[in-house]
Amino acid sequence: MDGAAEQRAAGTFEFEGFVIPEDLAVLTGGGRDTWESISRAHMAAYDRYSPVRAGENVLEVGCGVGRDAIPLVKVLGPKGSYVGLDIIRPSIIWCQENITPRHPNAVFGHLDIRSEFYNPSGTLSALEVRIPIEDGRIDLIILQSVFTHMFEDDIVHYLSEFRRVLRPDGLVFATFFIVDEESLRLTTARGDALTFQHRWGKGCRISDLQNPEGAVGYTPKALGRVLRRSAMALEQPIHHGSWSGRPDVPDGQDIAILNRAPTGGRIVRRFPRVRGRAEP
Repeated sequence: MDGAAEQRAAGTFEFEGFVIPEDLAVLTGGGRDTWESISRAHMAAYDRYSPVRAGENVLEVGCGVGRDAIPLVKVLGPKGSYVGLDIIRPSIIWCQENITPRHPNAVFGHLDIRSEFYNPSGTLSALEVRIPIEDGRIDLIILQSVFTHMFEDDIVHYLSEFRRVLRPDGLVFATFFIVDEESLRLTTARGDALTFQHRWGKGCRISDLQNPEGAVGYTPKALGRVLRRSAMALEQPIHHGSWSGRPDVPDGQDIAILNRAPTGGRIVRRFPRVRGRAEP
């Protein structure tokens, strides 16, 4: 039996020199066949909208079993730092035992938040969480497919915590399902499972009444309210993804790049600057 066959039999696969457990990869999102392509797509999206630079401090919420952590630590270099947080304890333990020994500037922590699917025995609600990072330290916060499973009050709490730990010019890269007239029309026309036909609060929609957190979407107006409540702002226009059937877009979910809004001031949009690149 060759090495690849042995890994398949063991339920593992190789990624950039690491042997990834397939069960934890599935919980992160995707599996053996899509792992590398999703990682490449994520890194390309960071390059487009919020370029990561050597020496920066990055926080990823929902890091899973290190799909983005592994390539990110190489970009950040020894003078940068990476913090990965997740509610799935086995994924965090794997990262602590496998990634941190090779990259001591990458640390991982478990958020023991209750989740019916991912962490049913969790002891905390999302509203009780305090991000274990000192104020004003982080350059970039990443959330891939996290807010797509959360409701408004929890998102506002997370964003308020992000505002605390971000540097004044720091950014948040977060994916959403933004449910506007076009996305509703497209998903309805093609009979997609993500139709978001069910209203679930003001400006919030879900696709499955039996599993409300399975996919949670927000109208543009509701997103604006979330940002006002958390004193955050759009750094760039929303980058729409292909999830609803929009053609000729490079991303899957919709992407929001956020910054800290001025305290006590109005929400500002700093279009069209893209972090790390010259304005067009």
